[in-house]
Amino acid sequence: MAENWIWLAAVSVLSVCQQGYFAAQVGKARLKYKVMPPAISGSPEFERVFRAHFCHLSGSGIHICPLPVFLGIFRSC
Repeated sequence: MAENWIWLAAVSVLSVCQQGYFAAQVGKARLKYKVMPPAISGSPEFERVFRAHFCHLSGSGIHICPLPVFLGIFRSC
């Protein structure tokens, strides 16, 4: 059982690191292609970097916050 928690922690840490890397790449692309926030459209190169970040963002977090915990947070509000 403890082995499963180790894998969960490892995947969570790797996911956070990847998300940070993608966020930094979006920041660099905003400066390089002169796309000021909150705009998400501009050059095709910027949109490609932003789309990679957004697609990873929309799919991540499922293993970090399991459904029972997620529902428990909303019940307490």
